[in-house]
Amino acid sequence: MFRHWKRLVAGVVVGLFAAALTFNIDAVERLSSSQLIGTLQFFGRVLLVPGVLVSMAVSRNMHHFPLWLAALGNLAFWIAAGRFVGVLVHRLREMKKYSAWQPPVYVPEGPRMIEAAAVTGLQDECTKRWHASAGPVAAREENEWLDAVERQHRANFDLWHIEDEARAPGALDAEVARVKRRVDETNQRRNDLTEELDRILVTWLENRGLPRATAPLNSESPGLIVDRLSILALKIYHTREEAGREDAPAGHAERNRERLAILEEQRSDLAGCLDALWYETLAGTRRFKMYRQLKMYNDPSLNPAIYGKVSQIRGG
Repeated sequence: MFRHWKRLVAGVVVGLFAAALTFNIDAVERLSSSQLIGTLQFFGRVLLVPGVLVSMAVSRNMHHFPLWLAALGNLAFWIAAGRFVGVLVHRLREMKKYSAWQPPVYVPEGPRMIEAAAVTGLQDECTKRWHASAGPVAAREENEWLDAVERQHRANFDLWHIEDEARAPGALDAEVARVKRRVDETNQRRNDLTEELDRILVTWLENRGLPRATAPLNSESPGLIVDRLSILALKIYHTREEAGREDAPAGHAERNRERLAILEEQRSDLAGCLDALWYETLAGTRRFKMYRQLKMYNDPSLNPAIYGKVSQIRGG
């Protein structure tokens, strides 16, 4: 009750005014008919109506009724009206607050599966290590998710440097053709591993009754975000390298420092999106699906440039 005291006080004031006006009901009726007075007269009548109706009903007389009873009725009615308006406004505010409410992010105890900082840190560490010595990918049996993240990043790492071979000045056509085939094979591996990232997460979520089927669908899956983070890690590494080149022409270092700042900001934003998507998925307020890449260029049964050529050779 005390939460609505302001409206309750307003109701008391209006009620007292209406009660006082009730005892002067004849004066209200005799007021001038000017526009301003007429408006005040109308509102005065509105204030008096509830108590007058109560007094008429109790006395069962429409022409002669106790003014004290009408005044008491008006006082009670307008106090109750103030109270009612207070409760109604409070309820409407609560409904508005509830409609804008978002459930708290739920992060289960134990391994969180996805943590963007761990993903970007691993990608940076691997990029640096492989440039020093391009050895095999280290198996991470204790963490299937990070193991898949590293293998997917290695596919992007290999793809980056294979494509550079085709861009080398003086590369022969035969060499470019061989590189193109390696690019296709490596890109297929990259896409397969991106799907594997999502497959691991979907399995993990299904065992916990997630994602919630009624939650809004995110257009991008975590695997696709990790793939973009992988490419950004490679860009950041090579841009940082260029920014530190001592034999570079004037302005080269400054230009690459500017590019580096942009790339790092983009990666920070994207990493935040990955964390947000995962936490919202755990909270049941968002979901994602595993989207298959379904590449056609490496499939002999789907690429007419392959099966058409094979048919020509066989026919010849």
